[in-house]
Amino acid sequence: MKRHNSEVQRILLLERLKQKPCTTVEARHELDIVAPAPRIYELRHSYGLNIKTFWTTALNPGGKNHRFAKYALLPGKYKKEGN
Repeated sequence: MKRHNSEVQRILLLERLKQKPCTTVEARHELDIVAPAPRIYELRHSYGLNIKTFWTTALNPGGKNHRFAKYALLPGKYKKEGN
């Protein structure tokens, strides 16, 4: 299994988000990013990218309902909620 450092993970995730939204499960299984939330945080806070989190419920790979984050890249710069 190929291991990716955080920089490679950010690049992979950003390229995916430029194409279409991505759930945590998709990032884990398709992009081999075990913990996508920290990469999203970095893309928002260090790079200013406007990535919105939507919550969805779907079947996980084991067939059980689970609540997942779905991330979408939007135009503009990231602004903290409430500001």
